Amino acid sequence: MKSILVATDLSNRSDRAIQRAFQLAKKHSAKLTVLNVVDSDLPSDIAQVVKSAAEKQVEAQCAFGSKHPHQNIVRVDDPISGIHNAADDIGADLIILGVHRPRPFFDLFSGSTLERLVRASQRPVLLVHDPATGDYQNPVCGIDFSASCVAAAKACASLVPEASITTFFAIHIPFKSLVAHGGTHADDQPYMAEAQSRLTPWLSTADLPAQCKPPELIVGEASHVLRQVLKKANGDLIVVGAHARISPSPTYLGTFTQELVRNPPCDLLVVRD
Repeated sequence: MKSILVATDLSNRSDRAIQRAFQLAKKHSAKLTVLNVVDSDLPSDIAQVVKSAAEKQVEAQCAFGSKHPHQNIVRVDDPISGIHNAADDIGADLIILGVHRPRPFFDLFSGSTLERLVRASQRPVLLVHDPATGDYQNPVCGIDFSASCVAAAKACASLVPEASITTFFAIHIPFKSLVAHGGTHADDQPYMAEAQSRLTPWLSTADLPAQCKPPELIVGEASHVLRQVLKKANGDLIVVGAHARISPSPTYLGTFTQELVRNPPCDLLVVRD
């Protein structure tokens, strides 16, 4: 990893993202760029006033990390295209953002800013939820037989090469209450066996990083299984691949990833294949 871009909206939410960006930049000896985008919808004279004030605020927000080389950029642009344009300009390997402020009514119709950023990005995006108290120790990655989950695991291995990656495969049984009346472990066995029969050959060709532990097969809805795995592994980073298995749209995230982006329980790395 040679270049990291962290975007700040100058809020307290962005403080944690900037702290994590400095920690990762130092760890990887990477170039760090701190970006703030002033919305180009503002009248030009007001935008310039806001830009001047933002430059001072970005400098203040980065004061704690001044010992690590970095550049600050404030530009007037559309917030989403401005971030991706800056990432292109510096050849960023990773984009880092703070978690968004919940706006349920607005997001219902337009999707959150973070969702739209992740949808538009061909680069890994790290959404920072927790304080950066040290290196990630226990990343957790879901397996779903897609190229994107392999790409996500590889991105995680590059980000934290010394960490073991806990992997899991969630086995969703539709209408389980109807097809498995007893609700016992024995009722799950046919579905477990089918999943294992698919998983074994896939693993032999998937080229997952060596840091990945063998996937654990768990019956349950994906979000519920994730919570179980996070608790058991003391997970501090969720890693997911974004792909379009269901929709032909290149910006489709999928319900599981979309919900994680909207409400991550810890830091979240989203990687598009």
